[in-house]
Amino acid sequence: MTNKIVQKHPELGTREFELVDDAIEYRISSQFAEEELSVVLSVLDPEPVVDGVMMYFVSEVNREALIKMFIDLPDAGTFAQFVETVQQRINDESFGQLDANNRETELTKEQVDTTITMLETYLDPKSIDALLSALRHLAETPDNRGRLHEVVDAFNNLGVQQGPVLTYAPFFNTLLSSTDLDEPG
Repeated sequence: MTNKIVQKHPELGTREFELVDDAIEYRISSQFAEEELSVVLSVLDPEPVVDGVMMYFVSEVNREALIKMFIDLPDAGTFAQFVETVQQRINDESFGQLDANNRETELTKEQVDTTITMLETYLDPKSIDALLSALRHLAETPDNRGRLHEVVDAFNNLGVQQGPVLTYAPFFNTLLSSTDLDEPG
């Protein structure tokens, strides 16, 4: 497992990345500036975006590139190991995502229908079409855990629409992790 890499580019300077606790810390040094930042892993999409000689880990919320690395520096093997470690750590930190297994009580058709109505009333249905479709399937058989998992997957893929959905459909709060952030892990 590679927790740290240092990338030296002949023209663009040095970038140093290190996994520390639940964040990735990085330092950029060039002839023009010095910059240090820390990004919490749980906000990152685990699938990086490749753009030419650069690879980006982007925010799951607004798709902004938060971590920018040179591909294959310091060498292809070390870089690949580091990226794999970062991806694994991001996945490990995704406790904030919904999970069907967090729902302990049974669902009723009425609960699901009310959720659909609330979402259609207060949000643009086109912007959450996949979620509404999954909810309609769940309404047909509310006790089907597989369909509940489909709803959770559709929600987790919403991106910036997650906030409004949580606001207008309290049902989704029952799927949030019950992790108490004040308790030691």
